[in-house]
Amino acid sequence: MPASPRIRRALPVATALALLLAACGRVDGGDAARYSEPTLDGTMRMKTNTPTAAATSLLGAVEDAVGGLSIQREAMQTRINRCQGAQGEQRDDLFYAWVGLRGTAHQGDIAEQLKRLHQQWLDRGWTITRFRTLDNGGVNLAATDPDTGNTYMLDSGFDVAPDAAVAGFFNTPCFQSAEGAVDFGEITVPSR
Repeated sequence: MPASPRIRRALPVATALALLLAACGRVDGGDAARYSEPTLDGTMRMKTNTPTAAATSLLGAVEDAVGGLSIQREAMQTRINRCQGAQGEQRDDLFYAWVGLRGTAHQGDIAEQLKRLHQQWLDRGWTITRFRTLDNGGVNLAATDPDTGNTYMLDSGFDVAPDAAVAGFFNTPCFQSAEGAVDFGEITVPSR
């Protein structure tokens, strides 16, 4: 069953807002030391990666993390976004990979699915950073995988379809590009 016109109109707005918020000021902050490498002089530097490798790895991790959700995917996008270094610097070689997902659970059970996913993420040893039930029955779930530093966020409870609509936003930690300056924006990830 296709999504209603109201869902198709409202979810892109929610996705665009989340993308804008994610792109504005992603900082590796307190986890900088954990996801950095020591240099010969004892200082720390951000781990290096290539945008394509980071995006490919994140997309595979997202598929693994949310593959059990019973939803119809309406949109899924992968991007390379700019991030700030540990000292707040902006450079053309600092980036993080981002995946956005929008979908609909046609059984009207997305909140229950997210509650089950919460338990699965706990069982994996992930750090749950947000888990709440909204007044309308929607669920907000966010976690960090301590092994990779990837963050996973899923939200339901949107006014257009509180029992069905879901949006997800997934990020890697910041990296320094091993290839120099980064071409920020949407990226096509090679199929596996």
